[in-house]
Amino acid sequence: MTNLTFYFWLILLIVYILSPFDLHPHLFDDLVALGALYYLWYRYSKKKRQKDYSYTYTYSQSRENKQNVAGGTFDLEEAYKLLAVSPDTTWSEVKRAYKIKIAKSHPDKVSHLSEELQEKAKELTLELNTAFDMIKRSKKK
Repeated sequence: MTNLTFYFWLILLIVYILSPFDLHPHLFDDLVALGALYYLWYRYSKKKRQKDYSYTYTYSQSRENKQNVAGGTFDLEEAYKLLAVSPDTTWSEVKRAYKIKIAKSHPDKVSHLSEELQEKAKELTLELNTAFDMIKRSKKK
């Protein structure tokens, strides 16, 4: 549903609910219109949330355990550096370091800041997720 269609139905339903002329003398038709209004709002907000958070990341694994992230190459050593842990740390310490880093740079935490900072937070979150996945796979081997 396009934005124009959504706004058309939104305005039409609001005008119908607020108008004194009803198809049914009681509140039944207004309740049906309110239900339709809620349904439209729910679908629109769900679609908007999916669009806002649909930055996807893909990575490809090569023989040297490297991954492509945001145009650059990312290897296991850099993953450990990004999370500020050493290769001999325990898995629980790696998870704790990841949670601390992701809590500071998650896009939801910086939604009130400028577009540029939000984009940088998305990139950093992408890198942190990739680093965490790489370390997770290397620890499970």
